[in-house]
Amino acid sequence: MIRLIRWSGNPLLRPRPGCFWEVGGTFNPAALSYGGRVYLIYRQVSRNGVSTLGLAVLEGGYEVVERECGPIYVPRESFEVYPGLEPYVGLDEVEVVGSRLANLSGGSHFGVEDPRVTVLDGRLYLTYVAYNGVDPPRGAISWIDLGDFLEYRWDRWSRPLLITHPGVADKSILMLPGRVRGRLVFLHRIFPYIWLDYVESVEEFSRGRYLWGRPAIRTRPSSWDSRKVGAGAAVEWRGRWLLVYYGVTGWDDYYYSEGLTPEVFRYPTSPYYYKVGVMILDRDEPERVLYRPDYPIGTPTYWYEMYPGGKPGVMYPTGAVLAGDRLLVYYGASDYFVALGEVDLRELEEELGNL
Repeated sequence: MIRLIRWSGNPLLRPRPGCFWEVGGTFNPAALSYGGRVYLIYRQVSRNGVSTLGLAVLEGGYEVVERECGPIYVPRESFEVYPGLEPYVGLDEVEVVGSRLANLSGGSHFGVEDPRVTVLDGRLYLTYVAYNGVDPPRGAISWIDLGDFLEYRWDRWSRPLLITHPGVADKSILMLPGRVRGRLVFLHRIFPYIWLDYVESVEEFSRGRYLWGRPAIRTRPSSWDSRKVGAGAAVEWRGRWLLVYYGVTGWDDYYYSEGLTPEVFRYPTSPYYYKVGVMILDRDEPERVLYRPDYPIGTPTYWYEMYPGGKPGVMYPTGAVLAGDRLLVYYGASDYFVALGEVDLRELEEELGNL
Protein backbone atom coordinates (compact mmCIF):
# COMPACT_ATOMS: atom_id res chain seq x y z
CA MET A 1 0.00 0.00 0.00
CA ILE A 2 1.35 3.43 -0.98
CA ARG A 3 1.53 5.95 1.85
CA LEU A 4 2.44 9.60 2.16
CA ILE A 5 4.75 9.68 5.16
CA ARG A 6 4.70 13.08 6.84
CA TRP A 7 8.03 14.75 7.53
CA SER A 8 8.74 15.00 11.24
CA GLY A 9 9.57 18.70 10.91
CA ASN A 10 6.14 19.72 9.62
CA PRO A 11 4.85 22.28 9.08
CA LEU A 12 7.70 23.08 6.76
CA LEU A 13 6.64 26.72 6.32
CA ARG A 14 4.34 28.72 8.52
CA PRO A 15 3.26 32.38 8.43
CA ARG A 16 5.66 34.79 10.09
CA PRO A 17 3.88 37.44 12.18
CA GLY A 18 6.48 40.06 11.31
CA CYS A 19 6.05 39.61 7.55
CA PHE A 20 3.18 41.72 6.20
CA TRP A 21 2.91 39.62 3.03
CA GLU A 22 2.18 36.31 4.70
CA VAL A 23 0.40 36.97 7.98
CA GLY A 24 -2.75 35.40 6.53
CA GLY A 25 -1.18 32.16 5.31
CA THR A 26 1.64 30.37 3.51
CA PHE A 27 0.41 27.38 1.51
CA ASN A 28 -0.01 25.58 -1.85
CA PRO A 29 3.62 25.54 -3.04
CA ALA A 30 5.00 24.74 -6.49
CA ALA A 31 8.36 22.94 -6.40
CA LEU A 32 11.47 22.98 -8.59
CA SER A 33 14.54 20.81 -7.98
CA TYR A 34 17.84 22.25 -9.22
CA GLY A 35 21.46 21.86 -8.15
CA GLY A 36 20.68 19.89 -4.99
CA ARG A 37 18.18 22.47 -3.82
CA VAL A 38 14.41 22.65 -3.98
CA TYR A 39 12.82 26.01 -4.76
CA LEU A 40 9.31 26.44 -3.40
CA ILE A 41 7.10 29.11 -4.91
CA TYR A 42 4.29 29.33 -2.40
CA ARG A 43 1.13 31.30 -1.99
CA GLN A 44 1.20 34.13 0.56
CA VAL A 45 -1.83 35.95 1.95
CA SER A 46 -1.03 39.44 3.19
CA ARG A 47 -2.41 41.25 6.20
CA ASN A 48 -4.86 43.11 3.94
CA GLY A 49 -5.99 40.01 2.05
CA VAL A 50 -3.94 40.10 -1.15
CA SER A 51 -2.62 36.79 -2.52
CA THR A 52 0.95 36.91 -3.86
CA LEU A 53 3.74 34.35 -4.36
CA GLY A 54 6.81 33.99 -2.17
CA LEU A 55 10.00 31.93 -2.39
CA ALA A 56 11.71 29.52 -0.01
CA VAL A 57 14.89 27.60 -0.87
CA LEU A 58 15.48 24.20 0.71
CA GLU A 59 18.79 22.38 0.96
CA GLY A 60 18.22 18.78 -0.08
CA GLY A 61 14.47 19.34 -0.10
CA TYR A 62 14.07 19.69 3.68
CA GLU A 63 16.08 22.46 5.33
CA VAL A 64 15.03 26.05 4.66
CA VAL A 65 18.20 28.01 3.89
CA GLU A 66 16.72 31.08 2.20
CA ARG A 67 13.40 32.81 2.57
CA GLU A 68 12.49 36.41 1.88
CA CYS A 69 9.51 38.21 3.27
CA GLY A 70 8.57 40.08 0.10
CA PRO A 71 6.85 38.39 -2.84
CA ILE A 72 8.57 37.31 -6.05
CA TYR A 73 5.35 37.53 -8.07
CA VAL A 74 2.44 39.90 -7.54
CA PRO A 75 -0.90 40.56 -9.27
CA ARG A 76 -0.23 42.95 -12.16
CA GLU A 77 -3.22 42.79 -14.49
CA SER A 78 -6.88 43.75 -14.18
CA PHE A 79 -7.96 40.10 -14.19
CA GLU A 80 -6.10 39.52 -10.88
CA VAL A 81 -6.72 42.86 -9.13
CA TYR A 82 -10.02 43.94 -7.59
CA PRO A 83 -11.97 46.34 -9.87
CA GLY A 84 -11.33 49.94 -8.95
CA LEU A 85 -7.83 49.28 -7.70
CA GLU A 86 -4.99 50.11 -10.04
CA PRO A 87 -2.58 47.34 -10.99
CA TYR A 88 1.03 48.08 -10.07
CA VAL A 89 0.05 50.22 -7.08
CA GLY A 90 1.62 49.44 -3.71
CA LEU A 91 -0.44 46.44 -2.69
CA ASP A 92 0.83 46.77 0.86
CA GLU A 93 -0.89 50.18 1.00
CA VAL A 94 -4.36 48.91 0.06
CA GLU A 95 -6.43 49.55 3.18
CA VAL A 96 -9.92 48.95 1.88
CA VAL A 97 -9.63 45.24 1.33
CA GLY A 98 -10.68 43.94 4.70
CA SER A 99 -13.68 46.23 5.03
CA ARG A 100 -15.45 46.32 1.69
CA LEU A 101 -14.44 43.14 -0.13
CA ALA A 102 -16.29 40.00 0.85
CA ASN A 103 -15.45 37.26 -1.67
CA LEU A 104 -12.75 35.12 -0.12
CA SER A 105 -10.67 32.55 -1.96
CA GLY A 106 -8.45 30.59 0.40
CA GLY A 107 -8.43 33.51 2.82
CA SER A 108 -7.61 36.22 0.27
CA HIS A 109 -9.79 38.73 -1.57
CA PHE A 110 -7.92 38.81 -4.87
CA GLY A 111 -4.56 38.08 -6.44
CA VAL A 112 -2.48 35.19 -7.77
CA GLU A 113 -3.14 31.75 -6.32
CA ASP A 114 -2.06 28.11 -6.23
CA PRO A 115 1.04 28.05 -8.48
CA ARG A 116 2.49 25.13 -10.42
CA VAL A 117 5.84 25.28 -12.23
CA THR A 118 7.37 23.46 -15.18
CA VAL A 119 10.88 23.87 -16.58
CA LEU A 120 11.18 23.31 -20.31
CA ASP A 121 13.78 24.47 -22.87
CA GLY A 122 15.53 26.76 -20.40
CA ARG A 123 12.36 28.50 -19.26
CA LEU A 124 10.44 28.25 -16.03
CA TYR A 125 6.72 28.34 -16.75
CA LEU A 126 4.42 29.45 -13.95
CA THR A 127 0.76 28.51 -14.15
CA TYR A 128 -1.63 29.80 -11.53
CA VAL A 129 -5.16 30.90 -10.73
CA ALA A 130 -5.92 34.57 -11.40
CA TYR A 131 -8.76 35.95 -9.29
CA ASN A 132 -9.95 39.56 -9.13
CA GLY A 133 -12.49 38.99 -6.37
CA VAL A 134 -15.50 39.31 -8.67
CA ASP A 135 -15.26 37.17 -11.82
CA PRO A 136 -14.90 33.37 -11.83
CA PRO A 137 -11.27 32.33 -11.22
CA ARG A 138 -9.29 31.64 -14.39
CA GLY A 139 -5.98 30.05 -15.30
CA ALA A 140 -3.00 32.22 -16.25
CA ILE A 141 0.59 31.66 -17.33
CA SER A 142 3.83 33.63 -17.10
CA TRP A 143 7.43 32.60 -17.68
CA ILE A 144 10.99 33.57 -16.94
CA ASP A 145 14.35 32.30 -18.17
CA LEU A 146 15.66 29.75 -15.70
CA GLY A 147 18.91 31.70 -15.33
CA ASP A 148 17.00 34.86 -14.41
CA PHE A 149 14.94 32.90 -11.90
CA LEU A 150 18.05 31.49 -10.23
CA GLU A 151 19.51 35.02 -10.08
CA TYR A 152 16.27 36.38 -8.55
CA ARG A 153 15.61 38.84 -11.36
CA TRP A 154 11.91 39.14 -10.66
CA ASP A 155 11.45 42.00 -13.11
CA ARG A 156 12.04 39.48 -15.91
CA TRP A 157 8.72 37.68 -15.54
CA SER A 158 6.77 37.84 -18.80
CA ARG A 159 3.46 39.60 -18.92
CA PRO A 160 0.84 37.06 -17.78
CA LEU A 161 -1.67 35.63 -20.23
CA LEU A 162 -5.09 34.26 -19.43
CA ILE A 163 -5.32 30.71 -20.74
CA THR A 164 -8.83 29.55 -19.76
CA HIS A 165 -12.22 30.70 -20.98
CA PRO A 166 -13.96 33.78 -19.56
CA GLY A 167 -16.97 33.07 -17.38
CA VAL A 168 -15.79 29.54 -16.54
CA ALA A 169 -14.34 28.71 -13.13
CA ASP A 170 -11.18 26.85 -14.11
CA LYS A 171 -8.45 26.02 -11.61
CA SER A 172 -5.54 23.65 -10.85
CA ILE A 173 -3.64 24.45 -14.05
CA LEU A 174 -0.69 22.13 -14.61
CA MET A 175 1.63 21.87 -17.63
CA LEU A 176 3.32 18.48 -17.89
CA PRO A 177 7.14 18.72 -17.71
CA GLY A 178 7.76 17.44 -21.22
CA ARG A 179 6.27 17.47 -24.69
CA VAL A 180 4.01 14.73 -25.98
CA ARG A 181 4.36 14.14 -29.70
CA GLY A 182 5.83 17.63 -29.98
CA ARG A 183 3.03 19.38 -28.12
CA LEU A 184 2.57 20.86 -24.66
CA VAL A 185 0.03 19.17 -22.43
CA PHE A 186 -2.12 21.04 -19.91
CA LEU A 187 -4.28 19.57 -17.18
CA HIS A 188 -6.91 21.85 -15.67
CA ARG A 189 -10.01 21.49 -13.54
CA ILE A 190 -13.46 22.44 -14.64
CA PHE A 191 -15.66 21.09 -11.88
CA PRO A 192 -15.63 18.26 -11.10
CA TYR A 193 -13.13 16.63 -13.50
CA ILE A 194 -9.53 17.00 -14.66
CA TRP A 195 -9.57 18.16 -18.27
CA LEU A 196 -6.69 17.71 -20.71
CA ASP A 197 -5.71 19.81 -23.71
CA TYR A 198 -2.80 19.93 -26.17
CA VAL A 199 -1.13 23.18 -27.25
CA GLU A 200 1.53 23.67 -29.90
CA SER A 201 3.25 26.51 -28.01
CA VAL A 202 2.49 29.09 -25.32
CA GLU A 203 2.47 31.77 -28.01
CA GLU A 204 -0.98 30.48 -28.98
CA PHE A 205 -2.37 32.05 -25.82
CA SER A 206 -1.32 35.50 -26.98
CA ARG A 207 -3.49 34.94 -30.06
CA GLY A 208 -6.70 34.25 -28.16
CA ARG A 209 -6.31 30.51 -27.64
CA TYR A 210 -7.92 29.13 -24.47
CA LEU A 211 -7.62 25.71 -22.90
CA TRP A 212 -10.52 23.36 -23.29
CA GLY A 213 -9.94 19.79 -24.50
CA ARG A 214 -12.07 17.21 -22.77
CA PRO A 215 -12.54 15.56 -19.36
CA ALA A 216 -9.71 13.04 -19.13
CA ILE A 217 -9.74 12.00 -15.48
CA ARG A 218 -13.13 11.70 -13.85
CA THR A 219 -14.40 11.30 -10.33
CA ARG A 220 -15.37 7.83 -9.11
CA PRO A 221 -18.74 7.60 -7.31
CA SER A 222 -17.75 4.41 -5.50
CA SER A 223 -14.40 5.66 -4.25
CA TRP A 224 -12.79 8.36 -2.09
CA ASP A 225 -12.49 10.89 -4.94
CA SER A 226 -16.18 11.07 -5.83
CA ARG A 227 -16.97 14.79 -5.49
CA LYS A 228 -14.13 16.41 -7.45
CA VAL A 229 -10.52 15.89 -8.53
CA GLY A 230 -7.70 18.21 -9.59
CA ALA A 231 -4.11 17.89 -10.81
CA GLY A 232 -1.40 18.76 -8.29
CA ALA A 233 2.06 17.98 -9.67
CA ALA A 234 3.61 15.60 -12.19
CA VAL A 235 7.04 14.08 -12.76
CA GLU A 236 8.31 11.78 -15.48
CA TRP A 237 9.12 8.43 -13.87
CA ARG A 238 9.96 5.06 -15.41
CA GLY A 239 8.85 6.24 -18.85
CA ARG A 240 5.42 7.34 -17.61
CA TRP A 241 3.84 10.33 -15.93
CA LEU A 242 3.48 10.08 -12.18
CA LEU A 243 0.67 12.45 -11.20
CA VAL A 244 -0.07 13.59 -7.67
CA TYR A 245 -3.62 14.87 -7.40
CA TYR A 246 -6.25 15.85 -4.87
CA GLY A 247 -9.69 14.43 -4.43
CA VAL A 248 -12.72 15.29 -2.35
CA THR A 249 -15.29 12.74 -1.22
CA GLY A 250 -19.04 13.18 -1.42
CA TRP A 251 -22.02 14.05 -3.58
CA ASP A 252 -22.78 17.23 -5.52
CA ASP A 253 -26.05 18.18 -7.20
CA TYR A 254 -24.07 18.57 -10.43
CA TYR A 255 -24.23 14.81 -10.86
CA TYR A 256 -27.96 14.90 -11.58
CA SER A 257 -26.94 16.33 -14.97
CA GLU A 258 -24.73 13.26 -15.47
CA GLY A 259 -27.64 10.92 -14.80
CA LEU A 260 -26.35 9.93 -11.34
CA THR A 261 -28.15 9.96 -8.01
CA PRO A 262 -26.81 10.04 -4.44
CA GLU A 263 -27.59 6.35 -3.97
CA VAL A 264 -24.72 5.29 -6.25
CA PHE A 265 -22.19 7.25 -4.22
CA ARG A 266 -20.38 5.25 -1.59
CA TYR A 267 -19.93 8.22 0.75
CA PRO A 268 -22.63 10.76 -0.27
CA THR A 269 -22.42 12.79 2.98
CA SER A 270 -18.69 12.57 3.66
CA PRO A 271 -16.94 15.50 5.42
CA TYR A 272 -15.43 17.95 2.95
CA TYR A 273 -11.80 16.81 3.18
CA TYR A 274 -9.18 17.40 0.51
CA LYS A 275 -7.09 14.22 0.29
CA VAL A 276 -4.01 13.24 -1.71
CA GLY A 277 -3.86 10.53 -4.38
CA VAL A 278 -1.49 9.30 -7.07
CA MET A 279 -1.95 7.83 -10.52
CA ILE A 280 0.18 6.72 -13.45
CA LEU A 281 -0.51 8.15 -16.92
CA ASP A 282 0.74 6.83 -20.24
CA ARG A 283 3.75 8.85 -21.48
CA ASP A 284 2.49 9.29 -25.05
CA GLU A 285 -1.23 9.27 -24.26
CA PRO A 286 -1.55 11.03 -20.90
CA GLU A 287 -5.34 10.88 -21.09
CA ARG A 288 -4.91 7.14 -20.59
CA VAL A 289 -4.75 6.24 -16.90
CA LEU A 290 -2.63 3.13 -16.36
CA TYR A 291 -2.93 2.87 -12.61
CA ARG A 292 -5.07 4.59 -9.99
CA PRO A 293 -5.46 3.00 -6.55
CA ASP A 294 -8.87 3.05 -4.92
CA TYR A 295 -7.55 4.66 -1.74
CA PRO A 296 -5.93 8.02 -0.93
CA ILE A 297 -2.27 8.07 0.05
CA GLY A 298 -2.85 10.97 2.44
CA THR A 299 -5.88 12.05 4.51
CA PRO A 300 -5.94 15.11 6.81
CA THR A 301 -4.98 13.76 10.22
CA TYR A 302 -2.34 15.93 11.82
CA TRP A 303 -3.10 19.17 13.64
CA TYR A 304 -1.58 21.36 10.92
CA GLU A 305 -3.87 19.75 8.32
CA MET A 306 -7.07 20.52 10.21
CA TYR A 307 -8.98 23.76 10.52
CA PRO A 308 -9.32 25.36 13.97
CA GLY A 309 -11.64 23.39 16.21
CA GLY A 310 -10.91 20.13 14.38
CA LYS A 311 -13.10 20.99 11.40
CA PRO A 312 -12.59 19.08 8.12
CA GLY A 313 -9.10 19.70 6.87
CA VAL A 314 -7.16 20.19 3.68
CA MET A 315 -4.20 18.50 2.04
CA TYR A 316 -3.72 20.28 -1.28
CA PRO A 317 -0.68 18.97 -3.22
CA THR A 318 0.87 21.38 -5.71
CA GLY A 319 4.56 20.45 -5.85
CA ALA A 320 6.57 17.23 -6.19
CA VAL A 321 10.18 16.37 -6.97
CA LEU A 322 12.09 13.11 -7.33
CA ALA A 323 14.78 12.37 -4.75
CA GLY A 324 16.32 8.96 -5.46
CA ASP A 325 13.79 6.29 -4.55
CA ARG A 326 11.50 8.85 -2.93
CA LEU A 327 8.98 11.34 -4.21
CA LEU A 328 8.89 14.50 -2.12
CA VAL A 329 5.39 15.95 -2.12
CA TYR A 330 4.84 19.53 -0.98
CA TYR A 331 1.30 20.49 -0.11
CA GLY A 332 -0.87 23.15 1.41
CA ALA A 333 -2.19 22.18 4.84
CA SER A 334 -5.45 23.72 6.09
CA ASP A 335 -5.03 26.74 3.77
CA TYR A 336 -2.39 28.06 6.17
CA PHE A 337 0.83 25.99 6.23
CA VAL A 338 3.22 24.31 3.78
CA ALA A 339 3.88 20.69 4.67
CA LEU A 340 6.02 17.88 3.25
CA GLY A 341 5.35 14.20 2.75
CA GLU A 342 7.37 11.37 1.18
CA VAL A 343 6.30 8.50 -1.04
CA ASP A 344 8.56 5.45 -1.13
CA LEU A 345 8.65 4.71 -4.86
CA ARG A 346 9.55 1.10 -4.14
CA GLU A 347 6.07 0.68 -2.69
CA LEU A 348 4.64 2.07 -5.90
CA GLU A 349 6.76 -0.29 -7.99
CA GLU A 350 5.47 -3.24 -5.98
CA GLU A 351 1.87 -2.23 -6.65
CA LEU A 352 2.50 -1.67 -10.35
CA GLY A 353 3.88 -5.18 -10.77
CA ASN A 354 4.04 -6.00 -14.46
CA LEU A 355 2.21 -2.90 -15.67
